[in-house]
Amino acid sequence: MHGTWWPDLPPELLREVSSRLHVGADFIRFHAVCKPWRDSHGPSTTTGTCQLLPWLLAPSKKSGDSLNFRCVFSNTSYVTPPAISDGSGTGMNWVASADGTAVRYFIAFDPHGLTLHDPLAGGPPTHLPDENVHRRLEENPTGIIHSDGAVLLFSKHDSFDTSTAEFRAALLRPGDTEWTFIHRTLESPSDGEFCVAYHNGKIHVTVEDSLWHVVSVTGESTAATNNDDLQVPRPRSMPRQCDGYLYERSYVLESRGELLWVSVHILMHYPDKGKNGVNDLVDALSMSMHTLEEVTKETEKLLWTRKDGRSLEDRVLFLGWPNSFALDASRLGMSGGFAYFLYYDDQGGCRLHERHGVFRHNLIDNTTEFVEWLPQGWDKEMCVWLLPQLTIAPVNQGPATTSRSNNTCAGVLMPNLLQEEDRDFTGYWNHRYISPEEKKPERSLKGKHVEEDGESEELTGARRVYNGWA
Repeated sequence: MHGTWWPDLPPELLREVSSRLHVGADFIRFHAVCKPWRDSHGPSTTTGTCQLLPWLLAPSKKSGDSLNFRCVFSNTSYVTPPAISDGSGTGMNWVASADGTAVRYFIAFDPHGLTLHDPLAGGPPTHLPDENVHRRLEENPTGIIHSDGAVLLFSKHDSFDTSTAEFRAALLRPGDTEWTFIHRTLESPSDGEFCVAYHNGKIHVTVEDSLWHVVSVTGESTAATNNDDLQVPRPRSMPRQCDGYLYERSYVLESRGELLWVSVHILMHYPDKGKNGVNDLVDALSMSMHTLEEVTKETEKLLWTRKDGRSLEDRVLFLGWPNSFALDASRLGMSGGFAYFLYYDDQGGCRLHERHGVFRHNLIDNTTEFVEWLPQGWDKEMCVWLLPQLTIAPVNQGPATTSRSNNTCAGVLMPNLLQEEDRDFTGYWNHRYISPEEKKPERSLKGKHVEEDGESEELTGARRVYNGWA
């Protein structure tokens, strides 16, 4: 539509158009050029009707000086300096919200004690009771912030004999003034992955796809012993080696009150006789899904029962670490019944350089599609899915007062900051966009405008406040 026609459209129609923009870049561009739509929103109004598609956040590195993001739905990447650049964030200490709307660094050696820092927006940290949490969990704990406000931090440490692992967790529930600590010895196949969830007041943990331990958390500072745990065996309906499948990875998430366990499997013979292309890989991948149910007529109190994929035909699953979540497909403007996940492919050790890719699994017909390979440095165990949270800022009609070459690395500006027309927003939005047509190397913004071929990458129109994932 020609730009001059926008003022003739009613505000409710403009809001309907914006609600159908699910890619962050499209949303930003529409807001930058369509002043009537901006005027149809009050100051600092959150666009609750517009659910943007999630982005992937690459694992943090000890010596890293940037945050790497990727939107697989728009083939867009950007790199931005983190709000914390002192190396405090180390490999495995992401703490993410269960619904994918926020991510934090867990920092144990802050001068002010145990804290959670926002790596995107910066600002004051969230202070937590100390109680020697880092010493009791040891290095690199990760965690999840649940919808009720409960914070669960956890870590796993393999033993020397590789047959067991030490699982350690710290739980801080709303209203608690001290942590509840859990320490368990679990059966652990060599280099086994572990999966953790906090559901209905209990901590659920397993290593690989074997036995689940359900820990009832008491109000005391130390949880009950192993003998008080419920043990939930692996369901018979899960693919096994005798069926020709190898277990690869587990994910656990809550959706509409249910606890879902999603497992990825691969055919044992992959790769077979040189059949190592991406089509061979997607044919080899499989997925199973179960839900945890209470039972009264069996000897066990809890059982994993097979979940029919058709019951999820109105949802889309995003499976990552440390959190996974489900979204209503209608809010995303896409078909439901799919699960997006990452897979590390070294072809059984046959590849010199492993590949990390994003795949989409059809939960209804149990088929897998390839989405894309990720850049070097990404890791399937550590990628976090994040949902952009956008806020509309007011527009100031006055003249510009700041030079267009503003190189401030603001990251996230305060929502009430006056915004001015006919200026690029790139200096404030600090993100490096790469369109599918460019196919150019990614590089960090480092607080400066990014230029390609002598031209600044910018959008004219009202300056935009990007309120990050907070």
